[in-house]
Amino acid sequence: MEYTEEALGPVKILHLSGKIMGDAQTQGMCNFLKDTINAGTERLVMDFREVSWINSSGIGAIIACLTALREHGGDIRFANLHHMTQHYFHITKLETVVKVFTSVAEAVASFESQPEMTYIRQDV
Repeated sequence: MEYTEEALGPVKILHLSGKIMGDAQTQGMCNFLKDTINAGTERLVMDFREVSWINSSGIGAIIACLTALREHGGDIRFANLHHMTQHYFHITKLETVVKVFTSVAEAVASFESQPEMTYIRQDV
């Protein structure tokens, strides 16, 4: 798996490619995202246009990234899911917790119509 990043205003776009298998490269992506989140990014679009395969470990890594972003007051959008990726996200119900769009432009625009989100985390 490989990835490149792009910034469009306050939105960070992560263009993914290859296989997302929960391997060392996927862990590298998660570490990169944690650094990005710690630097203040709150809005992220993951572009799956070039993803050829994803397995359960890859989905787990994406969920870990999603959780970290939301714990820091941010949110994530998915764009350009291929049929098989969309099928796995449907089976795992991931599509019920993340908004999915047919293009990066639509995903970025969806943040424009959403007010700033503020999460208050309370440790019990």
